[in-house]
Amino acid sequence: MEQAIPTNVSTPEAAAPGTAALASRADEVFERTSPYSGVGFRNHCKRLFTFTSMILDNEGTELDSNLAYAIAMCHDLGLVSAQDQGYCYLNRSRALFHREMADLELGDTPREIIDECLLYNHRLLPVPNLSPQADAFRRAVQIEHTRGLLRFGINKTEVDKTFEQYPRGNFDRVLLDFTWRVARREPWTLIKGIFF
Repeated sequence: MEQAIPTNVSTPEAAAPGTAALASRADEVFERTSPYSGVGFRNHCKRLFTFTSMILDNEGTELDSNLAYAIAMCHDLGLVSAQDQGYCYLNRSRALFHREMADLELGDTPREIIDECLLYNHRLLPVPNLSPQADAFRRAVQIEHTRGLLRFGINKTEVDKTFEQYPRGNFDRVLLDFTWRVARREPWTLIKGIFF
């Protein structure tokens, strides 16, 4: 049964006091790192945060909202970061996140959960023993990329409102560029990283 989720989860609000700087740092890192003009890529990250927040709220799973926002804003930046190292862009996104947030309070969330959120968010198939926080990100990406066809119990009206609030803009062009970057630089990511 689908549940209506409040639409006030699109910005970090109910967060631990010490983590407030995470959201503003994430916005600053995104603006500095993203090579794309237009709202497409930014809105993709904001939709991911919103869908993740809805799933977390629906399932009663806790994750600091500033931390969730920072993860969502950084989750794809490893694909376009020139200075971060890693096996694939998911690993580089994790490296970028920890490098950029190293001087900030991350709250009570264990680093292992943060890493899972960054490493497994594009995994199509369920991951055994994945934390509920990381699985919420994984399913939120599926809501995003199916344009709401998959909803995992989230009310269709709320999903539709999120797409209206944060329109796709030029995101299809960004996805084409992402696909080209992965196919040219790290095609193995399509197998080890997305499917397995």
